[in-house]
Amino acid sequence: MLARAILKGGLRFFASESARYTKPILLLMGAPGVGKGTYGKRLSRDWKMPVFSTGEYLRNLLKKETDLSNRVRGIVQSGKLVDDDTMFKIMEHRLLHDEDQNAKGIILDGFPRNVDQAKMMEKLGTIKAAMNFFLRDDILVEKLAGRRECEKCHIPYNVATICRDGYDMEPLMPKKDSTRCDACGGKLIQRQDDTPKVIKDRLEVYKTKTAPLEGYYKSKGVYVEFEPKRGVKDYPDIKAKLEAFIQSKK
Repeated sequence: MLARAILKGGLRFFASESARYTKPILLLMGAPGVGKGTYGKRLSRDWKMPVFSTGEYLRNLLKKETDLSNRVRGIVQSGKLVDDDTMFKIMEHRLLHDEDQNAKGIILDGFPRNVDQAKMMEKLGTIKAAMNFFLRDDILVEKLAGRRECEKCHIPYNVATICRDGYDMEPLMPKKDSTRCDACGGKLIQRQDDTPKVIKDRLEVYKTKTAPLEGYYKSKGVYVEFEPKRGVKDYPDIKAKLEAFIQSKK
């Protein structure tokens, strides 16, 4: 439905310039493999706020055969980022047309990815907090290589064990069957964009395109950061730090 609406709309915006999303928006930032998706799902559960992952949306889109999927397939699989206009229209439609009326707000994972997109985002709503997760590059590469996800419901898992230099990350594995998702029984797969070459390309793209967002959101007074050296074991501290930061801005 969303993809069809985007294509039908062409390059024009879906909403008038005065239309805005009025609920709180939380942005999760960080390089590929840092754990945004995992932490976002836990925050969503605890705060009753849906997560919209543009990466997950695009991966689902690529399983289909549409004009839009064909347009972005080569870009995503090469490790590059989809163009700003397409990403803006996806986000605009999600915030202004597919809103969950009962949600207390929304958590964004994957948009905005650069300063131009951040300026576009200001037309749609106000980001209350932009949390940046950061890890060393060698840790990110190891985590990305170990990443798995359910082929059906896309719950993330990870087979990597990282215990060195102050890092203490246990593998995030299914509890019942190491090859099957706990939630739906789907097979665990490695994403096509988690190959060594694509991982390297994605990290370079992040450094040049997305890292400058840190300065942008610092200037807006909504930036907060966290180094999750213990992986999911750090989640209580992540949640507490975000809650304290948001409370301090009221």
